[in-house]
Amino acid sequence: MPDLAPFSAVDVSALRWMRTAKEPPEFMLLAGDRPLAHLRWTRPGGSLAAAETSAASWSLKRGGFLTPHVTIRDASGRADVGRLEVHLRQGTFDLVGGRSFRLRRAGLLVPAWQVTDASGALLAHIEPVREKARLEGGSVEVEPAGRTLPDLPLLLVVGWYFIVLAWFEDEALAASNRVLAVVSNP
Repeated sequence: MPDLAPFSAVDVSALRWMRTAKEPPEFMLLAGDRPLAHLRWTRPGGSLAAAETSAASWSLKRGGFLTPHVTIRDASGRADVGRLEVHLRQGTFDLVGGRSFRLRRAGLLVPAWQVTDASGALLAHIEPVREKARLEGGSVEVEPAGRTLPDLPLLLVVGWYFIVLAWFEDEALAASNRVLAVVSNP
């Protein structure tokens, strides 16, 4: 894996997530051609993932069914860093130390998500990019208020992790609906 550049060493205003492996899923966050973060699932179909930047590493795990959440731990898995609680189209990042941020769907028909601070000020806009109905990556626009935020790397990694899982769940649901349609209408 290539060396990861610090967020402070690049222009973070426009970033992109690029899929680097299909199974298990793996993504790289890039500023131009410089890698900033790496996110990889430990096994196909699972929710445990490892994420890293030049400054920190985390383990991410989705839990819950009707009210999903993401547990964020340091790389050792022993110390909680925070949690993302999601309800329908919006969620709350609660980080250790009392910092709080929001993740919300940008619109009903738009697959994009927005990261805001607790007061609602926009920090980043994340939009999945697909190719032939397959998630290939995403574009990230970071607002001036988010560019020097110390929590930006964590927010972008955890936000993308949740977006990818939601995308995969939607794909699985669509596939099962197609099967049901064929079985119901022979």
